[in-house]
Amino acid sequence: MKLTRTAYTENDFLRIRDFLVDSYKNNYLQYNWLIDRWNFCRYVSQSMHNTFHTWPDTVGVWTDENNKIVAVVNSEGENRGEAFFQLEKLDFSDDLLNKFINYAELKLSSRNESGVFINLRVNENSYHLKEIVKQRGYILQNWKETTASLLINQDCDVIIPEGFRIVDSTTVSNYQKGLAHGRAFGYYKNDQPDDTMGEKAVASLINAPDYKPGLDLSIVDKNDEIAAFATVWYDKSNQIGILEPVGTIPKYRKMGLGKAVIYEGINRIGKRGAKKMYVGSDQKFYLSIGFTVEYSKEIWKKIW
Repeated sequence: MKLTRTAYTENDFLRIRDFLVDSYKNNYLQYNWLIDRWNFCRYVSQSMHNTFHTWPDTVGVWTDENNKIVAVVNSEGENRGEAFFQLEKLDFSDDLLNKFINYAELKLSSRNESGVFINLRVNENSYHLKEIVKQRGYILQNWKETTASLLINQDCDVIIPEGFRIVDSTTVSNYQKGLAHGRAFGYYKNDQPDDTMGEKAVASLINAPDYKPGLDLSIVDKNDEIAAFATVWYDKSNQIGILEPVGTIPKYRKMGLGKAVIYEGINRIGKRGAKKMYVGSDQKFYLSIGFTVEYSKEIWKKIW
């Protein structure tokens, strides 16, 4: 197979999104990104890290003789020395796999006190690729990136404590959502935001092509303060939903609010035809509400 690497353009965002959708449909065991992460990294992560305009220059796109995308090497735009491979198949030649790795090392490596480094995400079942990275001096790390899933075959019981209610993004402000995100994920410690980063990120989120306001859910208290939230992304072509992000602010944890807002999201996409919900985590919380681990990606690191 003769492949050509092309420069990423903004038109490629949807082309790559469609490539990810098709790769799940044709061979979900390839374990490429799902649409949530592709949208979220562009419209939230890069907004928060001020890399929205620089990230396109770091994305490697390979096409075949028919200009069909068959491989992508990318980061999330956080400049943390991380590379992700989105590949059409597992059995690319050694020459092509080495080209993908070369690109990652050139464009996506970072530097710390130990030197230049990069962390590659590699599927557990990509035995050929793992042999190559091992030969190139990469070391397997003692942590993994895990994805869990839940089959949707009936409505979930949504139980909300008295004084709370579920709303979607049309009834809460970007300020409210940004504050809730900051509190839930630990970068806001006060009753007021420490900066405007969260508000800007959720304002950017609504521009993502696959964002649906009716699937961006929050549970609010009697004062309309967001207590918990979950954004659901729905891949209609594959009849799957994905949770990204999910959070509960500290003072309202251990009340069942996270479970309730997730179950509401499951019910909403179930009515749209979804058969499965994914989440990028193996936390005990998700396993306790019905998710099971489906696959993991290994982390291979190289320092030079």
